[in-house]
Amino acid sequence: MWRQIHRWAGVILGLLLIFLAVTGSILSVDPLLKRFDRNVHDLGDMTVGDVLRLSAKKNPYFEIDRIRIDYSGRVLLRGADAAGSREVPFNPSNGRLARKDRPEPIMDLVNSLHRNLALGPDGRPITLISVIAMLVLMITGFVLLARRLGGYSRLFGKIKGRGLDKWHTVAGRLLIIPLFITVLSGTWMSLVSNGLVPSGVDDTPEYPETLTQADPVPAAELAVFDTIALSELTELSFPIWSDWWDVYVLRQGGTLSFIDRHSGDILSQESVPFLTRALDLFTLLHTGQGASPWGAIAGLISLSVPFFTVTGFIIWLRRRHPKPRGMVSLANADVVILVGSETGTTWGFAVHLAQQLRDAGKAVHLSGMNKTCHMREDATLLLLAATYGDGTPPSGAAQFLERLPGYQGGQHFAVLGFGDKAFPAYCAFAINCQNALTASGRTSLLPMGDINRRSAQAFTAWGHKLAVPLGLNSLVLDYTPPRPKTRQLELAEREDFTGYDGTASAILRFRAPKKRRLPGFNAGDLLGIVPPQDPVARLYSLASSKREGMVELCVASVKGGICSNYLLGLEPGQQIDAYVEHNPDFRPARRAPTIMIGAGTGIAPFAGMIRNNRKQPMELFFGLRHPDNDFYYRDAIQEWQSDGRLSGFHPAFSRHDDQAYVQDRLRGASDIVAQHLHQGATIMVCGSSRMAQAVAQEIDTISASIGLSIAELRLCGRYLEDIY
Repeated sequence: MWRQIHRWAGVILGLLLIFLAVTGSILSVDPLLKRFDRNVHDLGDMTVGDVLRLSAKKNPYFEIDRIRIDYSGRVLLRGADAAGSREVPFNPSNGRLARKDRPEPIMDLVNSLHRNLALGPDGRPITLISVIAMLVLMITGFVLLARRLGGYSRLFGKIKGRGLDKWHTVAGRLLIIPLFITVLSGTWMSLVSNGLVPSGVDDTPEYPETLTQADPVPAAELAVFDTIALSELTELSFPIWSDWWDVYVLRQGGTLSFIDRHSGDILSQESVPFLTRALDLFTLLHTGQGASPWGAIAGLISLSVPFFTVTGFIIWLRRRHPKPRGMVSLANADVVILVGSETGTTWGFAVHLAQQLRDAGKAVHLSGMNKTCHMREDATLLLLAATYGDGTPPSGAAQFLERLPGYQGGQHFAVLGFGDKAFPAYCAFAINCQNALTASGRTSLLPMGDINRRSAQAFTAWGHKLAVPLGLNSLVLDYTPPRPKTRQLELAEREDFTGYDGTASAILRFRAPKKRRLPGFNAGDLLGIVPPQDPVARLYSLASSKREGMVELCVASVKGGICSNYLLGLEPGQQIDAYVEHNPDFRPARRAPTIMIGAGTGIAPFAGMIRNNRKQPMELFFGLRHPDNDFYYRDAIQEWQSDGRLSGFHPAFSRHDDQAYVQDRLRGASDIVAQHLHQGATIMVCGSSRMAQAVAQEIDTISASIGLSIAELRLCGRYLEDIY
């Protein structure tokens, strides 16, 4: 868990963290430069009284209402004269007032970028999320460092390893404390700017009152100010002249003193409020204001963030693919195995194949399919390619077909496809790879093989066929995919339906057995269910979230479907083995409308999302056969419409009345869809691939009417699919 949190916090927010670190480093120079400002003077043994008398002599018409020493050491007087109200630097050696500080456009811009991305108040939450993520990275990194070294007692022991991995760890151990100080202080300041933590400004103590009702004595004539060294002053605020009972407020570090305006007596003293002192401390630690050498050091340390981000990202990329021992370089390989996998499952088969070939005396190279390969001419290329979604390549192989023309060598090849025959586009990507390799002039060693649902038997059979063209007496592949870690869920209730054609279906609701808890999940995540007679899990979209205290599924019988028929045969009280697979990319819009399009049991995730909706407009396009048969969530939909959780409902019955499909309803409501798209709506599609294709065509037409395309919607994350 610690590694996953550390990894994903860095990967997801890496660029933003680099941006904040660089801008912060630029700002850290400012306090150092301010130390050399021409208005910074040696205060020597001057007192506040000296300043008051000198200013009265040299600037008789400038009425002071505050004196303070800023973080650079400048004496600043705030007051008013014929030129108006202003705060200006004061030269204690000659009594002259300098010009009012002029803004520095570049530093002001960098400061705005660092604090809120130059977005004003709207950017502050983004910055807060970033610094919290950085704080999480510090904590998780510390835990991982301790684990790597064998415990917290060995934190200062020798770090083994080499390359980026070692230097990432070495730098982390060296800089974790100063980085933690910088990030923690930045987190506090960001919490204050977002209004989540009080600044302490409003926590002012009650002022005592001057009891004498007489004209006040000029400040320069009060002897008390001759006892206050200017070097020890933080701030002196003058009383309001017309208010006879007001007092002077003197701050020296963490102490507030209240001074009578007639006698100069100290009426009382109090400590500066804790939150004010905390903010001052964290401002000093984060910006270096008041400790410019530390600011410069912190700025340099902040530049390590890009190093950690880049090296961490590279390490993550390297660790994504397993690298078994005994693999050789590409140029020295007899056999090159390339893998295309979305979830990593196919890599288990590939590693086992590589190890068996290595043990058989072959020089083997194992890598991902996105890599451009320059192989020996006599090398054999083996492709293990999974198919994702509706025949599309998995992320680990998305660039293979594009890069194939740049491949060299590997004149003989064999392709093994991985898929699920429950999907229409079974092994479609592997078939495309087979055809593309053949078209490139290479020779296939044997017809394309296929593995249905991670079948260990099919993998073994393919290994026997592959042995002959590779010149091996035998190639025994006995790999069995590891069973996912599951937990038990108990069926609490079921709502049964009989389809228009007699197909059985049901809404099933599971709960955790006694003394156990449900895992964390949201509607739209997936529940992997492992049926007793088959170790391969099937995934179902979740129609509920953990806060509802139940796991809800919508299941329809599939001919020959092992898992669906197993689920539909359960009785309340029986238990299943299951696990949650999070699907964070399939979520409704937070600040814009959501258009939900589903058919049949594809309504499941949308039911859970609508049920938990409180603010955003949601339109549901639901395709089913007949209102008297498979109308899932009929009563709930009416309730959601009446209480406003569902803003629009568009059912399509393919075996009733006008025999319409969801794409027909989309066409009929094109104005509504276009209006929502113009408002930034997200479109979500759940159901069969055939339905999804028809929906995509209709949405492309509608979006074109407002100058968009489905490709653009996909690119910016506004067109989401969960199809099967």
